[in-house]
Amino acid sequence: MEQDRLFERLWIGAAAMEEWTAAVSGGSARSITGSVIAIHTGYLFGNATAVRTDAGLVLVDTGSRETASQTLAALRRWDDSPVHTVIYTHGHIDHTWGARLLDQEADARGIARPRIIAHRHVLYRFDRYDATHGLNSLVMGRQFNQPGYTFPEGHRRPDEVYDDVLALMVGGVRIELFHGRGETDDATFVWLPEQHVLASGDFVIWVFPNAGNPRKVQRFGPDWAAALRRMQVLKPEVLIPGHGPVIFGEARAAQVLGDGAEVLERLTDQTLELMNKGSSLDDILHAVSAPAELLAKPYLLPKYDDPEFVVRNIWHLYAGWFDGNPAHLKPAPAIELAAELASLAGGADKLAQRAAVLAEGGRTRLAAHLAELAGTASPQDRAIQATRASVYEWCAEAETSLIGKAIFAVYQREATAQSTF
Repeated sequence: MEQDRLFERLWIGAAAMEEWTAAVSGGSARSITGSVIAIHTGYLFGNATAVRTDAGLVLVDTGSRETASQTLAALRRWDDSPVHTVIYTHGHIDHTWGARLLDQEADARGIARPRIIAHRHVLYRFDRYDATHGLNSLVMGRQFNQPGYTFPEGHRRPDEVYDDVLALMVGGVRIELFHGRGETDDATFVWLPEQHVLASGDFVIWVFPNAGNPRKVQRFGPDWAAALRRMQVLKPEVLIPGHGPVIFGEARAAQVLGDGAEVLERLTDQTLELMNKGSSLDDILHAVSAPAELLAKPYLLPKYDDPEFVVRNIWHLYAGWFDGNPAHLKPAPAIELAAELASLAGGADKLAQRAAVLAEGGRTRLAAHLAELAGTASPQDRAIQATRASVYEWCAEAETSLIGKAIFAVYQREATAQSTF
């Protein structure tokens, strides 16, 4: 089967995830058992899992604004029964937005809308989304390089919530829900004990865990590892991840869960050891590293998030925002610091020139400091802004994570615009 051949190439790192996205584009159903399918629409958008029961269908996640109609169409090609229950694995919009299509379908058919079940904190998340709509629009637009992006509104709240574990019996099928903290504080993984099928949600995403995103609220690397270990104990024979292809076989599922847990445990252990010795965040960031052999796994490549970002999140989880540098406790305005250092250097142009030399020599981290100081000291200087743009282009090229590249690209575009003002 073509999907199986492609999976084997993905498993050994001989194929890119973009190839799998092309294969499932438009909506594709992957048979798991006679009564369970996984629905894919591409890597960037969350998977869904459908379970056939005597009472109707159970759907785990519902798809994104961009592809929810494809998710629903794939579901209906498989089974036209009413959707009885929807389970959110968490409140991210690429997993929840499609619920409104299910409500609309039920209304059109004149039947009851599906009940939606989620962890209690999904309610708090949607309240936060309402309060920060403008911020989320900016953050998402920058993260995915979509200027003018508008974050969705009118989130479909769950009808029922739970706290730690919840066992359901729907149409003769037992479904177990477990809460864990990881990418979010509202996450659920779903276990079908009779079928030995695990729907992990975004605890498994076919890249290094997204536990450090710089522009998002607190994430929970240590808890993420604990949740993966909890899943390992279940010994799933099929693992349906939040993103990416289904993993078949108990051994492979155990390997993915175990490796994901280990990389987060190693980062956590190193960070806490240094924190307990009184090290500053700066010292820790440059001392802690993830095992190279784990980051080389095709399902743990740091293509989206970065282990260094995760270390920052671990620090914040245990120690708060103060990084151990007293100058950062009550800092001077950035423009005052930049002007003072530019004066000491003999002018902002000197800082910019040195930044360019450093960037071209591969020292992009230090170059970024000097470029930003120069640009802050002389924001109207077109030549300095052009240099700043060039430095951030170098930074983006040196960055491995999509998140890091996107952030550098935002400021590269900003500096380019200022250089032609």
